[in-house]
Amino acid sequence: MSNNGNDDSEDLSGSSSNNSLLPGWLYALLSYRGELGAWEWSFFVPDSSGREGTLFYVKIITTPSNSTYWKFEVDTGDIVASPEAVALVRLASVADLGHYEEIVSENGLSPMFAVVAIPAPDSLPMDFSSRSWFLDAIGMLHDCGVVQCDDVWLLEREIRRYAFNAMDKYLQNRGCTVYTAEKCS
Repeated sequence: MSNNGNDDSEDLSGSSSNNSLLPGWLYALLSYRGELGAWEWSFFVPDSSGREGTLFYVKIITTPSNSTYWKFEVDTGDIVASPEAVALVRLASVADLGHYEEIVSENGLSPMFAVVAIPAPDSLPMDFSSRSWFLDAIGMLHDCGVVQCDDVWLLEREIRRYAFNAMDKYLQNRGCTVYTAEKCS
């Protein structure tokens, strides 16, 4: 499916049986942060159910002494049912890495994402965010031959455009919307 900014998208709201993602594919997930145009950026790989899967992301951790630092995290869950999910963008097939368990394992994507630089615990640079980590990760995945993305900045603009388009549905409690990236394969 190709998306050109029109409403060539899949709506994952409701409980229809075809509300699923394609197993063996890597998705960008943009989650609502509480203000228009501000999202948390992460990667998602669905399992064979097409609803649940593994999420790769960075987040800010606050210690008991109120110091903060960025940390790479891996979680599993039902992203389709997540109340924060705004847009999922199908990036590339990762089926060449094996079946789901192999794709998300310590021999698959997990170590690739884990080596993407995050700030040291004693520094919180103003220019670091889940978005900047995501874009660095795309570059690393491209360098490793996992995805083909010749211009990460064009991909960022494309994903942001899809997320803005999906916000109307999201704000009406109609769930997230799935798109297919044209700038990444």
